[in-house]
Amino acid sequence: MATQLDQRANNVKNSNIDFFTVTVEEHPQIVPIAGRIKAEDQLMIFPEIQGRILPPDKPFREGITYQKGETILRFDSQEVQLQLQASRSSFIMLFARVLPDIKMDFPDSFPELNAWYSSLHPEKSLPTLPDIDPVQLQQFLSSRGIYNSYYQIKSAESKLQKFTIVAPFTGSLSMAKAEAGQVVGPQFHLGTLVDPTSFILEASVDRKEMARIETGSSIDLFDESRNLTWSAVIERINPSLDPKTQMVSIYLSVEGDDLIEGMYLEGALPSKKGIFLARIPRSALSRTGDVYVVENDAIKQSPVEVMNIENEHIWVSGLRNGDRIVVNAKPAYSGLKIQ
Repeated sequence: MATQLDQRANNVKNSNIDFFTVTVEEHPQIVPIAGRIKAEDQLMIFPEIQGRILPPDKPFREGITYQKGETILRFDSQEVQLQLQASRSSFIMLFARVLPDIKMDFPDSFPELNAWYSSLHPEKSLPTLPDIDPVQLQQFLSSRGIYNSYYQIKSAESKLQKFTIVAPFTGSLSMAKAEAGQVVGPQFHLGTLVDPTSFILEASVDRKEMARIETGSSIDLFDESRNLTWSAVIERINPSLDPKTQMVSIYLSVEGDDLIEGMYLEGALPSKKGIFLARIPRSALSRTGDVYVVENDAIKQSPVEVMNIENEHIWVSGLRNGDRIVVNAKPAYSGLKIQ
């Protein structure tokens, strides 16, 4: 047995083993950021009622832009409008019947209520009820069905407004599936309106990096060709881990020209803390991910973490300044004596 070990040592000793002295440099740490952008303001358009789509003022097609407050689609509401007018006419007659009693029993409140009654019209929205006082007058109006009829009409007026869909923000259609004349209901996806000026990028970050990430931090993002650059700001951080990936989602607001929803962007977030790295030959890394370091006239395995790879060199962490390592890891083994 001793003879075999001696022979192995002689083979290694007679081979040309070179050593490399490590120089450690401090480098800024970075957190890689990558993901696809989506519009920050995005509205999936579903009708709240069932009805027939009327011919729109603009073609309902992808790429059409709408200003905030502009009508996107209208539905046929003629039947609902006629029913609402009939309900208002009935309410006006109902209120007219109680005015003589109000004039006799509540003379102080009569002028205001009479003026409010005079403003009613079957084709106009009911105005807001005036403040009713005393309590006895409230009870009187309630017993005559005034409040019940009033709020039923206000509910119908609110429903009528849903026959018109307006743009809540200035944006363009990224999807359009509606056609004039179609009868659609609340479950039908008419289209999607997006704001093409402001985008959000969602990126996943290792939870170990979260101590180095702060909301409000700025970062430059690039497209895949790295020809264009955009500035982004970390807007918010998800407080929970993704149970599948054990990663944390962060959200960056991105603004600028030439951005398109779905575009893939990437960048790196600098850290306040630096990391100490050594540039060593690639041949010094063993198959197990270790290097052989000289310690007390013997070779010892030392684990390292590869941070970056070049053609003939690698950048690793885990070594100290001045460490001597074996350049070629293949013939070396732990415990080899160095003369």
